[in-house]
Amino acid sequence: MTGEITPPHGSDANIVREHTAIVAEYCDAINITDNVRGIPTMSSMVCARLILEAGSEPIMQMSARDRNRILFESELYGAHALGVRNLMFITGDHTLLGSHPEAKMVYDLDSVQALQIAKHLMGGTDLAGDELEGIPDFFIGATFNPYADPLEMQVWRTEKKQSAGARFFQTQALYGLDRFEEFMSELEGLDAGILAGIIPLKGPRMATFMNKRIPGIKIPESMISRLEKAGRGLKGAEKREAVRGEGLLIASETIDAVRKIRGVNGIHIMSVGWESAIPELVKGAGLHPRPR
Repeated sequence: MTGEITPPHGSDANIVREHTAIVAEYCDAINITDNVRGIPTMSSMVCARLILEAGSEPIMQMSARDRNRILFESELYGAHALGVRNLMFITGDHTLLGSHPEAKMVYDLDSVQALQIAKHLMGGTDLAGDELEGIPDFFIGATFNPYADPLEMQVWRTEKKQSAGARFFQTQALYGLDRFEEFMSELEGLDAGILAGIIPLKGPRMATFMNKRIPGIKIPESMISRLEKAGRGLKGAEKREAVRGEGLLIASETIDAVRKIRGVNGIHIMSVGWESAIPELVKGAGLHPRPR
């Protein structure tokens, strides 16, 4: 059971501590995102250290969008020195999706090559072949998107990530599961842990926005309709509570269904700023992390 918290859009470290306190009891490890959609937030490395100091296990995300190979190597040394042991590599969203569309993207490497760098450094030399003064050791992972086309290409890319060193995968958020089941049937030989991604929906506007703006998200119209109907006849706080309650119910139903799919090893809940949803979903599903 892993969860994800959103770094602050600023320098307030207490926000990280508060969010960690909300989810810590319900997660084996806590993801910290890395400038999602190109919106600048507190450094994922700094947040990972704050999570460690709070007594929880962080998973530090690293995006290839904003780093070249030099910075990747430098930050991997720093992350290990700070006690971070779990890393997840992503290629990163285009900056056009975020608040700084004019920003230049790096993309010196993609997520597969970033995995290869981490694996290489654990062998004791840098990319130039020079010996390291202290050898990092990480548990490295990546993501995959079962809804992206063509399916065969996504399966091949996932297998390539495993060959590059990925020992675990967290999926894009799952809603309709037919395509995910088909994807999983093609991954039967994968030797890595797979955590099914869940994003609880706060309302129909969020669902519609995600369908239009977030690559790889496909929320069925039937789910959006359920959210729209949940708040009818109500106003203000009562309406919001009803709609969010329906969003939690949809997420709970998805968790129950996805746990029955062969090859799924765990659940990863992405809060998207709704950290209090994680304890509710974990308790509702009867999921509990291993004792620390």
